[in-house]
Amino acid sequence: MTLGPHLSPTGEVIASVMSSRTLNLGDLLTQTARRLPERPGLIWRERTWTWREINRRVDAVAAAFAARGVAKGDRIVVQSRNSNAMFESMFAAWKLGAIWVPTNFRLTPSEVAYIAAASRAKVLICEDVFPAHAQAAKAECLDLIITVTIGTAIGTDLAWEALVDEGSALVELQGARKAVAVDYEDPCWFFFTSGTTGKPKAAVLTHGQMAFVVTNHLADLVPGTTETDASLVVAPLSHGAGIHQLTQVARGAVTVLLSGEKLDGEEAFQLIERHRVTNMFTVPTILTLLAAHEAADRYDHTSLRHVIYAGSPMYRADQQAVLGKLGKCIVQYFGLGEVTGNITVFPAREHDQDDAVQGRIGTCGYARTG
Repeated sequence: MTLGPHLSPTGEVIASVMSSRTLNLGDLLTQTARRLPERPGLIWRERTWTWREINRRVDAVAAAFAARGVAKGDRIVVQSRNSNAMFESMFAAWKLGAIWVPTNFRLTPSEVAYIAAASRAKVLICEDVFPAHAQAAKAECLDLIITVTIGTAIGTDLAWEALVDEGSALVELQGARKAVAVDYEDPCWFFFTSGTTGKPKAAVLTHGQMAFVVTNHLADLVPGTTETDASLVVAPLSHGAGIHQLTQVARGAVTVLLSGEKLDGEEAFQLIERHRVTNMFTVPTILTLLAAHEAADRYDHTSLRHVIYAGSPMYRADQQAVLGKLGKCIVQYFGLGEVTGNITVFPAREHDQDDAVQGRIGTCGYARTG
């Protein structure tokens, strides 16, 4: 709650109480699961989860964590490659009112331990291929009360699927959980970024800020997105790709993950054709590699409408090559971690191979909505 002064009818300045209550981002998932329960929400390898299934699993994890003492404001560090569990951990944290702290999975054990300690994490979720990271974090972060392994639990309290089972039993007994009430400025995500100096620092993203970001991205980057769309993830969910996926959850579009952490052009174009992928979030280097891959000539990618690239400038020759291969579907934005997305946008309709076309070619576009 915040106090805001206003004038009485007689001109006196009096204090009024105004609520800054806002949507808990976890409710984006709840709402979509209610609206589109049987639509596919996530596809990874040979498995598909409906929105109903994802929401039930997220509620189960939140219930299990709550029973173990995790509460609003607690930090949950996640060291993992892209997976359904990584995706689920985000919404479980938010429904608890906790703060999601994903790491770049390529960091060293000592770097992950630093982030866990700096964020004063209560929970560590670590994929089983990173045992050294879990050990280092447990040694460095004295605030940890729970450690969970995605995969086989080795040296941690329990495995992710065991946590889901534990929470599912609690939900059966207690009934469906409601997301914790949050205010606009309540943190939801510590977005660690190194910038240009020193150790990584956490940009503090809030529920209210991120609700605006989701709306803004739907307005400027992927307008017209619905449950009939599909989004291919070719970058870690811990950073920009995770932000992008929130827009997909909000509109009920299915998210498709690559089978592994390495970019496989053959698989990417197979998935684009199979699932009629309409949008992606990527960076110029990955986009250039994809367009140059010979699989682009063997698979149907005409479904692509919004292929977003950000994070660095793109050479004009690379822009032209991508336009020649994929068509006018690429969208550029300029942003930064603290804003978590676009400050300016250069839409697909204004991209062109021809240098003689008058417009914004050579710029990063125009100021985004709001």
